[in-house]
Amino acid sequence: MTVDADGPAGMADAQRVVTIPELSAPSYLQAVLSIAYRDERNSVPLTVATPAGLVFGNAVHPSAWLRGLGDQLRRLTAGDPGNESAASMADMFDDMADGRGDERPGRDIPVKDIHWIYFTDALVVPTAAGGPNYVEPACWQVALRDVTGWTIGLPPG
Repeated sequence: MTVDADGPAGMADAQRVVTIPELSAPSYLQAVLSIAYRDERNSVPLTVATPAGLVFGNAVHPSAWLRGLGDQLRRLTAGDPGNESAASMADMFDDMADGRGDERPGRDIPVKDIHWIYFTDALVVPTAAGGPNYVEPACWQVALRDVTGWTIGLPPG
């Protein structure tokens, strides 16, 4: 905000710049998500609104999400034991998750660098009529830039 300053003679054209610090909604959400990002065992129950619909589930550490994604893929392909590419992909997710653990914690992620929400056991309620309704809990990744609203907690029921 810029304000004309009433200063001493000769300073009539001076301007004073006042900066008002303000956290934006994503900053608050990043702070909440930092709890999950600190430790793979942590999670935060979260509901977010996106242009595609509501997503609700447990926000987790990226490594926990990768492990969950591998498990999800194994469940989806359990009836097809000959699907070697799915098994390889699930193993790849596990290897990526193992890249960061107690022995190799990796670098801490600063709150300002959190740009994704990693959900496990998430459900999606689409906003578009006739959109797909996902009724099985699954792993979902949501970009913070796509979040239009959020709250801690899950819908009742």
